[in-house]
Amino acid sequence: MAGCVAGFAQSDGSTPDQPLQVNSRLVVVDVVVLDRNGNFVSNLDRSKFHVVEDKVPQAIRNFDPATAHEMPAGSEGKMLVNSSADLPKIGNAPVNVLVIDELNTPFVQIAYAQQMMTKYLKSLPEILPVPTLFIAAGSSRIQVLHDFTQSRADLLASVKTHVTDADFTAMMISLNGGRHGNPNGMVQTLGALEQVASSLRGFPGRKNVIWVGTGYKRAQDLNTMSVLDEDKAKATLAIVTNRMLASHITLYTIDPEGPRAPTQAGETAPSGSSMDGGDDNSDVATSVSMDFEAIARSTGGHSTFGRNDIGVQVAKMAQEGREYYTLAYVPNSGGNTPREYRRIKVTVDDPSLQVIARDGYFGTKEAVVAVAPNTAKQQPKQLKFDLLNAARTTMVYTGLHTNAARAKNGYSLLVTAKDLQWETQGDGSRQAEVTVVAVCYDTKGKELAQHAAELKEVIEATDRIEGGAKVGFAFPMMAPMKTARIRFVVRDADTGTMGSVDAAP
Repeated sequence: MAGCVAGFAQSDGSTPDQPLQVNSRLVVVDVVVLDRNGNFVSNLDRSKFHVVEDKVPQAIRNFDPATAHEMPAGSEGKMLVNSSADLPKIGNAPVNVLVIDELNTPFVQIAYAQQMMTKYLKSLPEILPVPTLFIAAGSSRIQVLHDFTQSRADLLASVKTHVTDADFTAMMISLNGGRHGNPNGMVQTLGALEQVASSLRGFPGRKNVIWVGTGYKRAQDLNTMSVLDEDKAKATLAIVTNRMLASHITLYTIDPEGPRAPTQAGETAPSGSSMDGGDDNSDVATSVSMDFEAIARSTGGHSTFGRNDIGVQVAKMAQEGREYYTLAYVPNSGGNTPREYRRIKVTVDDPSLQVIARDGYFGTKEAVVAVAPNTAKQQPKQLKFDLLNAARTTMVYTGLHTNAARAKNGYSLLVTAKDLQWETQGDGSRQAEVTVVAVCYDTKGKELAQHAAELKEVIEATDRIEGGAKVGFAFPMMAPMKTARIRFVVRDADTGTMGSVDAAP
């Protein structure tokens, strides 16, 4: 994982990455507005909001009031969501993603975080008002403790059965009194955030990712990287930040260490702080801090540390994630350098109100890495990271809504046509191209085999792709004996958007 996501290691002489530029300039911003007592202000209209990007006023193109993000009428107390497949039932309503950070967090604090998470879940009604995904970012992989659900009992049961996937080296360092954490903690944390963002891209609602753990602030690779490595880390940070923007993610972080004095640059007060884009009189920024808390600020979230009431803090963040406005604009502030960090400031007419919104984004969208030709010795690292890590988790990737059906020589992968990028051909027909990786597992989760292919499908100019129309990609393969599950990951070659599906052999 360390070599794939950030490329900190020296060049291995493989074929250079071939970027395909994705240009989408609509910037979507969620805005929370609070009064002096910390209560959400819900009666503002579009005319009360103002957006400035790099000191240049922006015209608001789209605006959703707070009521546009509510669960469907009459759904209170009803179980609508039992898995990711049910998310279309809730439309534009938000979801919560609870993450226990086992990458960098000392073992004792992981146990405490689990206890507080259990306490928080017990405080909720039997049927959760917000569908919730529960995952653990472990040292070897992201583990889904429970897929999206509204069942409190199911989430509580998943905590009891989970076995912590802590890094042994980091654990021994912390037990011996050391302050440094995981040797590759920063790289792996960014990789985990990248995976979460990529998996949640396929449905419209806001995703409130509540990350309970220390993050990479004490990771060894953060403190020992060279100037070249730092440059590569910042490039990776831009990818992660932009993927979270594309997936409509707001990140909140909670450090479970307990009361302490602030020692890290960028840490907030114990109760968190508003994300108002900073001082509007400051110089226009060209980069973003590499602090873990800075990632939260860039998404409109915030960080909390020095508290013993983790359960209370999780509840506050979850509530903030339900009450917000959404506005969108097309930037007219100029500038398009790859690592330019563009500052956003959102205000309202009433200066007594507190405004919380994302503080910026990277000006250039991610360059999608193309598949290397068959003559190349290796595929690009970013491509391998995206596909193989998606294949080695049970998280559902929703960017391409995908199903698998048995076929004569293998499977037909059915992808919702409107999710794909279609290129018009000379004769008027349209073509889509995907990369597919299939990994076969036995009953114990052991990997038995891998299959990969580049697939293309062509449709006529008159074919309609609206609604739920699907296109089938023929994927011939033979599963080895003892295969109990096949994990398919499909990636659009043009946009990099991914979908996943698990199938029986």
